[in-house]
Amino acid sequence: MSKGPSSIRRSSLASFKTHRWTLVSLLLVAAFAVSCGKFFPDANSLVAISVTPSNASLQLTKTQQFTAIGSFGDGTSKDISSSASWSSSDATVATINSSGLASAIKTGTTTITANQSGQSGSTTLTVTTGGGGNLTISCTAGCTSTSGTSFTASVGSTLTFRAQDSSGQTVNATWTSSNPNIPITANTGIITNAASGTTTITATANGITGTGTLTVQ
Repeated sequence: MSKGPSSIRRSSLASFKTHRWTLVSLLLVAAFAVSCGKFFPDANSLVAISVTPSNASLQLTKTQQFTAIGSFGDGTSKDISSSASWSSSDATVATINSSGLASAIKTGTTTITANQSGQSGSTTLTVTTGGGGNLTISCTAGCTSTSGTSFTASVGSTLTFRAQDSSGQTVNATWTSSNPNIPITANTGIITNAASGTTTITATANGITGTGTLTVQ
């Protein structure tokens, strides 16, 4: 006996429901597989990077070796310093080479970052003058005489000053002059076309200061 229309419709509906639940099951399996990959990564996959030493401080012209430690999906960790890609957020403060060795250039703060396989880790590096104490000011060009931190120069001359910390390292200081008629360039320590008079020159770097007296005649 042939099936009637209603019987055929019921059979088709049952088949549709069966296929629908099969499709839903497959989607659930796929979603579970993806979530397992997300929350339970492959044992060999890199999941995190930490950079040491943390928040390091470095004196001018010195170097600091950083280490990148990679954490993997199986819970192990190892040194990946030689294979990671290193960078410094401010290369004017400190540079870093391909093996993680940073070199201090000027006072300031930069972020040191190690990258590999889509993962990254970072820490801060602060470059200081080192040694504490005060800055020592010297005249490196243009002065006619020097006695300690007292300087003499001729009217109309161009003068160059330098600041050093207590360890003898030259620092990038901010300069000021107490006499507005004898101005000094703030970021270079240079006086051009010096006018007659006396002024106190001050250098400041990283919270440390030094002073000198200039007489132009």
